[in-house]
Amino acid sequence: MHPLRIIIFEDEYLLANDLKQQIGQYSYEVTGIFRKAEEGLRFLRETRQPENLPDVVLMDISLAGKMSGIEAARIIAENYNFALVFLTGMSQMKVFEEAFITRPHAFLIKPFDVHQALFSIQLAYYQKTLENRLIKHQVELEEKIAERTRELKLSKDLAEEEIRRKCAMLETLGSQVHEPLIGILDNNSALKKNAGWDPKVQRCTQQIEKHIRRLNSIMNSITGLKDRV
Repeated sequence: MHPLRIIIFEDEYLLANDLKQQIGQYSYEVTGIFRKAEEGLRFLRETRQPENLPDVVLMDISLAGKMSGIEAARIIAENYNFALVFLTGMSQMKVFEEAFITRPHAFLIKPFDVHQALFSIQLAYYQKTLENRLIKHQVELEEKIAERTRELKLSKDLAEEEIRRKCAMLETLGSQVHEPLIGILDNNSALKKNAGWDPKVQRCTQQIEKHIRRLNSIMNSITGLKDRV
C-alpha cells in the first residue's frame, strides 16, 4: 500500500510546512500546501492522474483567499472522495456547527501535536474507508434487490400469461363440452316426449336430464361460464 497522500490548506505556510515535516517522518506524503482555497481547488481540478490525488485533505477553516475553508470543504465533499480533517485554532461552537455541515471525518486543533495530528489523520482515513465500504455494500445490495425485483416481475408475468392461456383453454373446452350436452338434452327431451307415459322411459329420461344438468354445473364451475343448459 502506498503512503497516505495528504494536501494541506493552511494560510500560515510555516505552520503547514512544520506539520509536513513532522508527519513526513511517519511515511505520510504531503503533496501540496495551499494558502488559498482557490489554489488548492485548481490543483485538484487540473490533476488528471488518480494516483496523484490525495487520500486525506487537511483544511484550515480560515484561509488567505476569498473562499473559506468550510466552503472549499463543501466543494471537495461534493466532487471528490477524500477523507477530510478540519484544522482550526478557534473553539467557538458556531464555527464547529458550520463545519459539521460538510461532514468532516476529524478535527485537528492548533497548535498541532504530531501524535494528535497522526491520530486525526488515521481516524479520518479509517472513517472514510468504512464509509466507502458501506456505500459499496449499499450499491451491491440495491443491485441485488433490483435483480431480484426483475426476476419476480418476470415470474409474475409468466404466471399471468400461463393463467390467461389456461383460461382460454378452459373456455374453449367449456364451449366444446356444452354443445354436445345441449344436443344430448334435446335428444333426451325428444325421447321423453315420444315415449308417452311409459314409466321406465320417463325415469330414464329424468335421470339423463339430471346427470346432464349436474355435468353442466360442474363444467360451469371449472370454466367460469354461465349456464348454457
